[in-house]
Amino acid sequence: MFFLKNISLFPLGKNPLIIVLDVIIVSILIYQFYTTIRRTRGIQLLLGVALIWLLGIFASYFELELLDWIIENIRPALVFAIIVLLQPELRKITADLSKMKIFQPFLLKQMTDLEEITEAVKIMAKNKTGSLIAIIRENSLKEIIDQSVQLDAIISTSLLLTIFKKNSALHDGAVIIEQNRIACAGAFLPMTQNLDDARMGARHRAAIGISEESDSIVIVTSEETGEISVCYDGEITHPVKPIELKNFVNTILQKRNTGAEKHGLVSDEKSGER
Repeated sequence: MFFLKNISLFPLGKNPLIIVLDVIIVSILIYQFYTTIRRTRGIQLLLGVALIWLLGIFASYFELELLDWIIENIRPALVFAIIVLLQPELRKITADLSKMKIFQPFLLKQMTDLEEITEAVKIMAKNKTGSLIAIIRENSLKEIIDQSVQLDAIISTSLLLTIFKKNSALHDGAVIIEQNRIACAGAFLPMTQNLDDARMGARHRAAIGISEESDSIVIVTSEETGEISVCYDGEITHPVKPIELKNFVNTILQKRNTGAEKHGLVSDEKSGER
């Protein structure tokens, strides 16, 4: 831990502009990392790692040789633990960085046919049919798609209604939309661990969970109430009126926005009901 003593903020002969640029880049990366994991279970892992690091400083300062030896030996394993356990968050960070404004001219906007999707959602909401539809933007969900029933089908209202028909084999899973195609059905999405509302069912927890780990937009219809919910960026908007659904989702899809813009979309529509 004594390496900190050798760090100099302004080394002799170093260009101050390079130093400032270095600090700005590191600050952006740290901020991007924090905003990505702050609502996920990854923050708990990092708190544990920080605790071990502080314990190592304590052991070194007070010359607790046994404790210091144990921490010195487990410290290399912590690096691999972070890489393995934070894979979803690390993928999201790299995807978010690629969406910065300086890269926008090089990215093609993906168009999704919302007409068929929203029409199916309206019918299912009216009939109180439970459904879960995830629309992929930039973050791939290939691992989940590979473990689901792969379809690669044209988006159609009738197909979506058939998939989510009560008592059907695929009714309880999610449909994933990618590249304006129904990539798969019967997908099982990771559930959020950051929701204390006991009234939230498995579909809503899964919708929030996948929106925390990717930039997907997830539309949910409740089997109990028939209400429509939309999840994005780890937030849930509930309920969304059927007549407003298409415009609401389309607004999110068309924006490669900053965090403030994303939260603005949610806060304008969010209701206290869940």
